[in-house]
Amino acid sequence: MTSLFWNEALETLHPHALRDYEAPLLAKQVDYLYHSSEYYRHLLDDAGVNPAQVTCQEALAAVPFTEKKTLAATQREGELIGPHQCAPREHIVRIVGTGGTSGQPMRLAWTRADVAVYNEMGARALWIMGCRLDDLVVNCFNYSIYAGGVMDHMAFETLGAAVLAYGVGKSRQLLDLLADIPGDKCLYSTPSYAVRLAEVAAEAGIDPQALNLRKGFFSGEAGLQVPGYRDRIESLWGMRTHDLYGVAELGCQSAECEHRAGMHFCGAGLVIAELINPDTGAVKSMAAGETGELVYTAIQREASPLLRLRSHDYVQVFTDPCACGRQSFRFRTLGRSDDMFVVKGVNIFPTNVQDILTRLRPRITGEFQIALDQPPPFDYAPRLLLEVSREIPEQHRHALISEVEGVIKQKAGFSVRVELVPQGSIASEHKTRRVLRLYE
Repeated sequence: MTSLFWNEALETLHPHALRDYEAPLLAKQVDYLYHSSEYYRHLLDDAGVNPAQVTCQEALAAVPFTEKKTLAATQREGELIGPHQCAPREHIVRIVGTGGTSGQPMRLAWTRADVAVYNEMGARALWIMGCRLDDLVVNCFNYSIYAGGVMDHMAFETLGAAVLAYGVGKSRQLLDLLADIPGDKCLYSTPSYAVRLAEVAAEAGIDPQALNLRKGFFSGEAGLQVPGYRDRIESLWGMRTHDLYGVAELGCQSAECEHRAGMHFCGAGLVIAELINPDTGAVKSMAAGETGELVYTAIQREASPLLRLRSHDYVQVFTDPCACGRQSFRFRTLGRSDDMFVVKGVNIFPTNVQDILTRLRPRITGEFQIALDQPPPFDYAPRLLLEVSREIPEQHRHALISEVEGVIKQKAGFSVRVELVPQGSIASEHKTRRVLRLYE
């Protein structure tokens, strides 16, 4: 397959034509939900929304939002999936869970048709990033319940790539395995795990670049949105990195093409995306340069479709034509709205801090966590747990702390109390949690 596109018909469809294509699919999905889901029937009735009136994307504005935590709470109360389950148990073929950095995973149900929809969106995204049929992909996401394991594995297989189902853990053994496999290979993991794996290699006296990981497909964290962090991974491994963004609850994927001009939304014909003001909930135009939170509605799901799911991902949108020829809107992730915190009136996203810290390498690794010990208002200086290079002697660390605190104050506009922690103690095999709300 030599095409530039996985699904050229939908990926190159003009946005106005795409809306016309999606409108009847949306109407059918809402009608299905109303008659199959106890949760959404009550939601629409309580909001005074007649499902027959939701016939286009604009009409979605009258539908209340869906919050993941609301549905997850019903599972804690003893439900397998919850009151939004539509398909009967005998039609469900797979159950996986959401990822995330805290709390219990939310269980997700899939019919065979749902799995096919997930694989279609996944294959589109992987093709955009440059994954091809002759690639060997080492999947280092969790296979225990997390969708990034088995679900994304199947997306790679749908595309036609070979997948080595490694999972998480046993990093030292993984290095030996990589050394034993001839030829070029691809890594699929979180960005922070690529950093951690390179550290394990260095500790073992192994040159990461000798392992021939030439492509890196990364997801689960916003690390590649920070130029210095991306550069570091590419330098460590001698690889070309590619960013993937996913919403496990809907199987919705977005990915950056070779032009790195933002991540292309890959849900055309399968998921509708809206941009909202996260504070007011008002719909915003998908205009060039606009910022807001992405909200998603499935339009071809059977087991547990979701209407207007709030992602809590705060993004900047791009709508100018991309040189790759795809017509979908693109976006850059600025941070999660629920990761943002306000210190004395200054809005802080972890990616802002990460961008600053990567410029202070190699004295620090760039890995960090922000610890919020007391509840809002944050009128105090939070603790910044920061990995220090093992090469920095103890007598130089006090000066380093003062320097980092000064740089953060100058460039990010808020004060922190830096606590140095040993190299390798933050970056891990799982998603790295950047904000620790210890007061919860």
